[in-house]
Amino acid sequence: MKTLSCIAVLLLAMVGLASLFRALLLLLFARKDDCTVMYITHIKPDCGDVEMVLRGALAKRRWLSGGESVVCLDCRVDEQTRRVCESVCREYGCAKLISKEEFLKSLD
Repeated sequence: MKTLSCIAVLLLAMVGLASLFRALLLLLFARKDDCTVMYITHIKPDCGDVEMVLRGALAKRRWLSGGESVVCLDCRVDEQTRRVCESVCREYGCAKLISKEEFLKSLD
């Protein structure tokens, strides 16, 4: 039992050190100017795992960039997919659902 608890403590310490190292690297190498990171993924209209794809994109956003948002681009998706996207957007607050025209205007 003692060895099992030592292994658990060692694993938790390694995870903590990796998290501290990541935070230090983000602090040291973060760019101060305006640099927007966009995550773009293709979602088919009959895709059954839309929620998992969006939650995965949000998790990548938190891990890699620390503070950028995720944009759900509406390219004529079906109504069920739209409802799932809106639900995830409301839940996380950092994701937003925009149309293709709005997205093109934001790039100008």
